[in-house]
Amino acid sequence: MVKPSSDFLEDEDTGQSELSSQWQRAPLWLRGVGLIFVGGFLLVGSFELVYAGKIYPGISADGVSLAGATRASAAKQLNSKIDTFSGGVVTISNGDTNLRIPVAGLDVSYDTNKAVDLAYQYGREGSWTNRLHQQLRALLGRATNFSAYGYSDTRLAPYVVQLGDDLSTPVADASLNFDSDKPQVTPAQSGTRLDYGRLTQLVGDRLSQTSIDPIPAPVYQLSPVLGTDALTAVTNQLGSYLAGPITLSYSGTETTIDQKTIISWIQVGARPTKLFLNSHDLADLYPPPAAANLGLSKPAVAKYVTDLAAQLDQTPQNSGLAMKDGVLAIVQASRTGIKLDQADTTSAIIGSLGRTSGDRLITLKLETTQAAVNESNLDSLGIKEQISEGETYFPGSPSTRLTNVRAGAKRFNGVLLAPGETFSFGKLLGAVDASTGYVPELVILGDHEEKQYGGGLCQVSSTAFRAALAAGLPITERVNHAFAISYYTWPYTVPGMDATIYYPAVDLKFTNDTGSYILMQTIMNGVDLKFDFFGTKTKTGVIRGPNFVTGTNDATQPSHTVFYRDVLDLAGNVTKTDTFNTYYKSSKDFPVTKQFN
Repeated sequence: MVKPSSDFLEDEDTGQSELSSQWQRAPLWLRGVGLIFVGGFLLVGSFELVYAGKIYPGISADGVSLAGATRASAAKQLNSKIDTFSGGVVTISNGDTNLRIPVAGLDVSYDTNKAVDLAYQYGREGSWTNRLHQQLRALLGRATNFSAYGYSDTRLAPYVVQLGDDLSTPVADASLNFDSDKPQVTPAQSGTRLDYGRLTQLVGDRLSQTSIDPIPAPVYQLSPVLGTDALTAVTNQLGSYLAGPITLSYSGTETTIDQKTIISWIQVGARPTKLFLNSHDLADLYPPPAAANLGLSKPAVAKYVTDLAAQLDQTPQNSGLAMKDGVLAIVQASRTGIKLDQADTTSAIIGSLGRTSGDRLITLKLETTQAAVNESNLDSLGIKEQISEGETYFPGSPSTRLTNVRAGAKRFNGVLLAPGETFSFGKLLGAVDASTGYVPELVILGDHEEKQYGGGLCQVSSTAFRAALAAGLPITERVNHAFAISYYTWPYTVPGMDATIYYPAVDLKFTNDTGSYILMQTIMNGVDLKFDFFGTKTKTGVIRGPNFVTGTNDATQPSHTVFYRDVLDLAGNVTKTDTFNTYYKSSKDFPVTKQFN
């Protein structure tokens, strides 16, 4: 036998002694850390050895404990539990209210293989420190549940909404009412609401646990903004508002604003609280209950004044005039315009409501405006003589057409045109329907003829056009008919002196440049219509034509005519010549395609 030499043994003992000496000299904390590392390695190794191929303690999936189970047995347990759970119901309860939701009705699906994989990998993945932490949790019984499931939000939503409707109660601020002008405070009321988000989370928890344990419905309270005590505390401020009625005086008349109206102006609200984010004051983190704010609704008072103005205001209206036997006469008195000062009235009413006693009489400020043409200024109008006449003759017109011509001519009888004003036939004509005396008759519309209210009114506009031409007035807008019509030919034998109207698309316009007012008068005798213009004669219009450029009086063929209007001064000198071209299409292009119903 070979024995080791003493030198070798001495060296070995010396090495061990040196290591032991170094360990003993090491700081206590370092030795502790070393022991932890060594112990951790030993624990992880032994734990993994004992549970090789098995799920660690404290681990569950879909609410089923899988401690010590293999993958295969774990999957079998889960599938069995899920089959049973799928036929059950999830119950949500609140007092006597219970909502039962069939699990099968939520389209719930489970991935058992994934859940088993998650459960098995717990404590086996990641660094050794992470595995150690998870294994210690498992040993200490810190339950961990894994679930891989899904469900239909669309299927759950109707149940949640139904429960919310059942459990919600209204929240209402304290309100102010009046009984025989005496204030009454209706108490505030707290409300409840279902926490939809929290309930959805709780349902999800039950599904992940395959648990049919009832879920207490998560509800929360809603507090009113304006409380009963806060509103009651300010009702004494109503004394000034209800001290008595308000009397409005105007133009020798008085009207009263009664208590009921004043009460309708009173408004109640919560005084705004300070927000910490704005004030940065720690006291505003928990603001006190809102205080009541009692006052008048200025918009409501202003609305009352606006309605009052609608009753009192009136626009000025000129005197109605007529030329009789060469003398200008008043046939209708003028009307002075009246306008209520609404801002002053609103301010006065609000001011009077602030007084607890004393005079509540308010004299309204009314601004008056005299009509431009009135009984005192007739001589300044310059209406002293006839300055022109326009005439048309339209034999063969049916009775319905004559009715419309007569109604239209009446509308222009007595019209005053101020100096510089532009006459608009359509604007002055107004509404054309049964209520204004018109009946259906043929009009040219687009590419055809059809019956509409007012057919034949172009006879009136054409007559006015001829009077404006004869007065030498500037024609600023005129459109001829689409095809030549015999009603507008007399006395020239050639068409071209017509002016159609279909307002607002088509209009007749001319301007009064005489420097004086022009008074229009219309006269209709049978099938003859005249427009007489009265004012101060400064010029005359003389017509030359119309003549054919192309075509003939056969209206079934297109044609082109032209006429000239020479404007003469009072000495007979031509100061201006206007050219009017008229282009007509064939009457065959405009068939009667629709009759009035």
